[in-house]
Amino acid sequence: MKEVIVRPYMSLLTVVLVAVFALPLKAQKFAYVESQRILNEYQEYQDVQKQLEQLRSKYDAEYQQMVKEYNALLEEIDSQSLLLSPEKKQQKMQAAQDKAMQIEQYKYEKLGPEGEFYKKSMELTRPIIDKINKLIAKIGEEEGYDFIFDASSGALVHALPKYDITDRIIEELNKG
Repeated sequence: MKEVIVRPYMSLLTVVLVAVFALPLKAQKFAYVESQRILNEYQEYQDVQKQLEQLRSKYDAEYQQMVKEYNALLEEIDSQSLLLSPEKKQQKMQAAQDKAMQIEQYKYEKLGPEGEFYKKSMELTRPIIDKINKLIAKIGEEEGYDFIFDASSGALVHALPKYDITDRIIEELNKG
C-alpha cells in the first residue's frame, strides 16, 4: 500500500527535477579590472596625484623648516647654558618646549590622519573614484556582466585575459 502512495510522488518529484534542470539556465558573465592600473594610467588621476605631491612637499618643507629652527634653538641653549642666568635659561627652555609643541600640532593639523592633506586628498580623489566606479557599472550593464571583480584587491586568484576589461575602462576615462 505504501509503495502505491510513494510511487506517484516519486514520479512527480522526478518530473519536477527534470523540468527544473532542463530549463535553459542563463550563464553568468564575469569580468575583471585592475583598479591600480586604471589609476596609474588615468590622466586625471595622475594630475591630481601631482597636485597632492606638491601640497605634500610644501607641508614637508614647512615642517622641516620648523624642525631646523627648533634644533637651532636647542643648540643656542646648549652653547650658552653656562652664560645664561637660570631665569633666561628657563625662558629659552620654555621657548624650545613651545616650539616642539607647535611642530607636533603642525604635523597633526597638516599631515595627520584627519589633517588638511588627508582632507584635500579625499576631496580630489573621491570624485575620480566615483567616476571610475560609475563607468565600470555602466559597462557592466551594457555588456551584461553579472560580476566585475577587482584583480588589484588580491581576491582574484586566476582569470583569463579575455575577461579583463581594464583597457576599455582606461580608454573611456581618458577620452572623455
